[in-house]
Amino acid sequence: MTDDVELIKLKAREAESGGAEFPVRGAVAAFLFKVMPVDGHTHPKELARLVRILCDDFSIEMEEAETLIIQAKKQGNSLVSLTALAEVLKKNVDKKELLILISHMWEMVFADGLLHETEVLYVERVAILLDVPQEEVARAMNH
Repeated sequence: MTDDVELIKLKAREAESGGAEFPVRGAVAAFLFKVMPVDGHTHPKELARLVRILCDDFSIEMEEAETLIIQAKKQGNSLVSLTALAEVLKKNVDKKELLILISHMWEMVFADGLLHETEVLYVERVAILLDVPQEEVARAMNH
């Protein structure tokens, strides 16, 4: 489900924002990482998909993707933590890029070949925090 447009066009934004690269990348990695164990299991296919998404969308090497994943693992799961991550993204990326993130979350959900209600609820919760309309969330799921 690779989109023509990269998830985050950081090169241009770094110059304008004074280097918001890591917070944005970290927030994206955290949301994608957190969807994996929502169903009670983390499948190796999910982790492989996460690494691929991060490497492809951010044009980074596997080692840097692994660093982002380690940082994502350290993030809390509280609503306050998720809200803070959402605020970083809403301030630094546009709506289209947020929708790409939701699409990637669905990729993560389906990576193990199973769909659990808890995963659907998690993606919907994140979409609400990111102000992504429900219709767009459903469309991204079927994309």
